[in-house]
Amino acid sequence: MLPVVSHEVDDNKINVKILIGFLFSFYVVWTLKELWFVQFIYLFEGATTSLLNGSIKVFVWAVPVCIIIKFQLNSNPFTYLKLNVNVKKGLLLGIGSSFLMGLYLVINTMINKELPSSFSLTFNEVLNTVLLAGLLEELMFRGFILQEIHKRLDFWKSNMLTALLFVAIHYPVWIRLGTFFHFETHLYIFLVGLLFGYVYKRTGSLWAAIILHSAHNFFLAILL
Repeated sequence: MLPVVSHEVDDNKINVKILIGFLFSFYVVWTLKELWFVQFIYLFEGATTSLLNGSIKVFVWAVPVCIIIKFQLNSNPFTYLKLNVNVKKGLLLGIGSSFLMGLYLVINTMINKELPSSFSLTFNEVLNTVLLAGLLEELMFRGFILQEIHKRLDFWKSNMLTALLFVAIHYPVWIRLGTFFHFETHLYIFLVGLLFGYVYKRTGSLWAAIILHSAHNFFLAILL
């Protein structure tokens, strides 16, 4: 007799057509922002540009997800996204795994090239690269997309598909910056996405993935 494989099942799931339509719209809007509207954002200077960039990302990434969770799934967004469950466990594992990741990135940098002579971040890097990227990208991908896919597939299939979607959301900015054909970056982001998903699954708290994601971006920002 074949073993019975147990999956987490949640009948409260979004219709597949609605989910695909949402994802398509999200990718189209973000692509337009990165490839076209960004030129208007950079007409401003300094902190204004950073705040405008951050505000747009909040409205494109977080607001629609919260609306869908509230009105399509009839759920509390904080509870659904695992922001108010297993908080202590999520924080502890997030901080611990961030330390290990930081140690790895520092050692890897020391082996392959010299460490930078100074460690400093701009306001834009602190706000958008570290804080908002960690929070908003995990809300969308691990908190929402991974959960919805996991209602239909087992965890690792869901995690891999989510990681591929996570790679794809970087395509517009890579095209704009001329780095799309750096395929080792595609693989790296895919593996990092798998790690974020695993940490989220392991703790049952989105805070672990948020902290790890933000720490990852922080170390890359100061080391590269």
